[in-house]
Amino acid sequence: MNVLQQDRRYLLLLVSAVMNQKKVPVMSGSLMPWRTIYRLADTNQVANLCWLGILGLSSEMDKEIKGLFYESYQRELKNVPGYQSAEEVLHWQLERKKIHFLILEGTGLRELYPQKEMRRMDAIHILVSKGDLVRIDTIMRSMDYEPQENREDEGILYYKIPGVYVKFYDKIKFVNEKMERYFDSPVRMYSKKKGYRYLRCFDKEEAYLYMAGKAANDYALGRATVRTVLDFWLYEKAHKEELNWPYVDKVLKRYKILEFSERLLKLGDIWFQNGISDEMEIYNAMEAYILSRGEQGRQLSGKILPLLQDVADFYKRDRRREWMNREKEALFPPKDYMAGMFPVLKKFSWLYLPCCLLRLWRIWFSKMKQLFAKKREQLKEKLKRKKSPADTPPDSQEENENNIRME
Repeated sequence: MNVLQQDRRYLLLLVSAVMNQKKVPVMSGSLMPWRTIYRLADTNQVANLCWLGILGLSSEMDKEIKGLFYESYQRELKNVPGYQSAEEVLHWQLERKKIHFLILEGTGLRELYPQKEMRRMDAIHILVSKGDLVRIDTIMRSMDYEPQENREDEGILYYKIPGVYVKFYDKIKFVNEKMERYFDSPVRMYSKKKGYRYLRCFDKEEAYLYMAGKAANDYALGRATVRTVLDFWLYEKAHKEELNWPYVDKVLKRYKILEFSERLLKLGDIWFQNGISDEMEIYNAMEAYILSRGEQGRQLSGKILPLLQDVADFYKRDRRREWMNREKEALFPPKDYMAGMFPVLKKFSWLYLPCCLLRLWRIWFSKMKQLFAKKREQLKEKLKRKKSPADTPPDSQEENENNIRME
């Protein structure tokens, strides 16, 4: 076993021991590359959970690294009431504003863990209708949330001190287009959550399918982490007896992620319950793929998840959609921008389309005017270059002949 494999293996032992409330295997602190283990744990979103496992370890462990694990745990411990309160306020505000919404990922995921602070929260993910995004922005700003740049996906990200992040989506997006279409229903069409008028929720089968699709999506993009496996594994353990498995398997098989979901659950058994398998080569490849963020084990992973081959098409489709959006905005700019050019729109918004056409006509006319002016200048230059001596005035010809005779 090389050093890198040792780091990964010990991280998984730590997580497994904490989840099963068992004692962590003791190893000499001086021999363990704790800084590498911390970076690996932080990247895989389980550094806070690992703190509970290293509490009783040898004092030989570097105090600085131990402090990093502790800070990660304390941050999540403080975030538990912060995110809980934030989600409750969002429920109240969106209900009050009569906006249909669905919590894709929220504090409910923490209920799957033995202790809430063991599940790291990156953001609350909320699905809303596209037409409500402008109102959402006003609501979020009124609650002191600030817009932030989101480099991970297409969600609109907001941040509020002391550390609460919220993402809004107008569409559930997957690499798998068929899976994307499965969740393409309007928000209001999902089941109404008991006690609310506008808050919607997945039923247990839809939630399982969403988590399977999300895990497959993150795996294909090289974004899956140990927490991704934990969330999916814990949800299946919690609702195993309640799910309609024939329906779930039928849908997953149709979208070609049934084998992947089954193997991901088996990987969870191997990691967190000391499970074994006759196909350890595949699970070792999956482990390497996840812990290396898609750099290793790709060939075997592609066999269990054909979606990996669609990633290039996904990015191509994404660029095409981005190009189409830019073209659309160039032809039909936002109404606020158009109102600056045509003040009449402030009173008569129904004139938006005629004003857009008038703007396009002005742009076309201006370009044609510039083109003809350029052509005219080019023609003048061409005529000057082709001017011959026969075209010079008679007086000029006589002058030239006299000059020649004098010479």
